[in-house]
Amino acid sequence: MDVGSRIREHREATGMRQEQLADLCRVSRQTISNWERSKTLPDIESLKVMAHEFGTTVDALIGDDVPEIKRRTDEEARRFLTLFVLNYGFLLSSFVVNFGSNFGDAFTSPLWMYLCAFAGGAWLVVLVPYCRLLKRHKLWYYGDIGRYLEKNLVFEESRASRAVHSILRHVQVWNDVLATLAILAGLAAGRVLTPPVAALVIAGCAVISVIGIHLDKERQRWGGSVNPPLPPQR
Repeated sequence: MDVGSRIREHREATGMRQEQLADLCRVSRQTISNWERSKTLPDIESLKVMAHEFGTTVDALIGDDVPEIKRRTDEEARRFLTLFVLNYGFLLSSFVVNFGSNFGDAFTSPLWMYLCAFAGGAWLVVLVPYCRLLKRHKLWYYGDIGRYLEKNLVFEESRASRAVHSILRHVQVWNDVLATLAILAGLAAGRVLTPPVAALVIAGCAVISVIGIHLDKERQRWGGSVNPPLPPQR
């Protein structure tokens, strides 16, 4: 019996619906369905949640499927990382091009227009599967993306892997730094970048970064929700 069949049997034995299990694991109902049909495999954290709810152990749920689970989760995480990097590269490039063309004559030649049209089409090709993975794993914020990749990517221990894990742990900060640099580069291309404007952009992005980090910490504190849970009713 595979892990999907074991999950389904335990769920049905407890009288739990797929929607209820999905809420507990913080995934979509379709994800639960995919697990039970062995189309995809759950990550370790989801297995811990299910084992606790079913009154069993992770070992009892997965049997001999541990290597396959790690391989599949790593494979999907690497695919997501590729799509994330491509999508992010398109976003940063669009920042530079838009600011440069709106504030000056940079990036307004016919060649640049053709290149932008081609890049826009390529972006759509990347964006569709990227959004599907975001929805499947409920990754709505950069902090969520960083934690998902750090948890599921399998690296051999090295300086490079430690650097990657450090970046993923602080992905919100890196995002804001790169976005700031892209805006500054676009303004420089548009020939409107002055020291006061640069200081204003940096200060504004820093404020947004601090707010984003605070909101992410609050979400983690309250179990993934920005709003704190209501007290029990008497």
